[in-house]
Amino acid sequence: MDVDEVLASSIAAKLRPKPPLSSQACIFRVPHVLSSQSEGAFAPTIVSIGPFHHGHENLKSMEEFKLWYLHGLLSRAPTPETSLKVFTKAIRQLEKCARECYAEELIDLDKDGFVEMMLVDGCFIIELFRKKANGIEGVQRDDPISNTPWMDTYLRVDLMLPENQIPWFVLECLFNITEPPIQRSHSLTKLALNFFDTMMPMTIPAKLSSRHETKHLLDLLWSSIISDSADVELTLENDQYWEIIPSVTDLVEAGVKFRKGNSNEEILNIRFKDGVMEIPPFLIQGSTERLFRNLIAYEQCNYLLPNRITSYVVLLDCLLNSSKDVHLLGEKGIIENWLATEEDASLFFSRLWKCATLHKFYYVGICQKVNAYYRTSWHKWRATLKRDYFNNPWTIISLIGAIVLLILTFLQTIFSILSYH
Repeated sequence: MDVDEVLASSIAAKLRPKPPLSSQACIFRVPHVLSSQSEGAFAPTIVSIGPFHHGHENLKSMEEFKLWYLHGLLSRAPTPETSLKVFTKAIRQLEKCARECYAEELIDLDKDGFVEMMLVDGCFIIELFRKKANGIEGVQRDDPISNTPWMDTYLRVDLMLPENQIPWFVLECLFNITEPPIQRSHSLTKLALNFFDTMMPMTIPAKLSSRHETKHLLDLLWSSIISDSADVELTLENDQYWEIIPSVTDLVEAGVKFRKGNSNEEILNIRFKDGVMEIPPFLIQGSTERLFRNLIAYEQCNYLLPNRITSYVVLLDCLLNSSKDVHLLGEKGIIENWLATEEDASLFFSRLWKCATLHKFYYVGICQKVNAYYRTSWHKWRATLKRDYFNNPWTIISLIGAIVLLILTFLQTIFSILSYH
């Protein structure tokens, strides 16, 4: 064989008949272009879940807690099927499907190692949820996870990281095996949403879209914000070129009114009609930033997901440019700000979507309506008139007096002209 034939043969041996990314992939490593904007934002702090951070030195101490939680579950034996043999057999049947959920080949883990990791991590998460749901009754005195506030907080953050997930069907399998039928008033979904409740931006309990198949915990949080009603509302918007809209302060000066939306509606349901922008109330706190950052990264990594959360953040970033903007929405009951200052809240959304891209912006229609209203001169004149002359009784009386005086002067001039002739 000549050199070209040898090289061609070598290249042919490297070709892949299958796509490198499975169509089932839903758990991704966050690309450097996103993670570099916030150093360490997507790396777990105290616990690894799944294969991407498995065995990392700084996370090994939590492995002992996982095994302790698993021992507690086996000792409690809530169902006749609660045994390691039943667990391993059930997870082994899911092993191939579970591997396909990860956006890279997990060559460092053989079948037994992968099954063990899924089993230990899955049981740890489920037991954690149960302890939270049971309150004081589920807390042991010697359990630092439940009794130490900082561990409790960081666990929530770690469990919603894009790289720190295991497939939902693995969790459901272990949950169904270990949950007595008589106690199934709380589904795994309800337990999970209850666990993350304090980190959510909504002022009402999270609800799950009935049309969305849950992939993992972060996906559950994503779908709890993207509900059925938000689905319908947003897909009505068209996909044309869009312009940014002015800030809250500028819009108010142009006559736009801001109204608190229905608290029972989802936060994405923003509406604009007849000069009134209706925004459902939302909460801003430190954990909200972590949640949104992870949700945006998830949308950026999964090309099958619509950019719903990213679109929402972009729209609010346009509206909130200063502390005055935050203050105005706060007065209307739209923003509940738990950050140190209103200035911090005004910078909140701009920090979240650096380097993110929008394949489709879901508020194009709203932006077009707002800009059309803003550019209509009459709306600005009317707002100025109302603000400068009708904001208190004395200015109204002064204006009426000035108008009456002007009319009388006009009439006097006419009578003078008529009497001259």
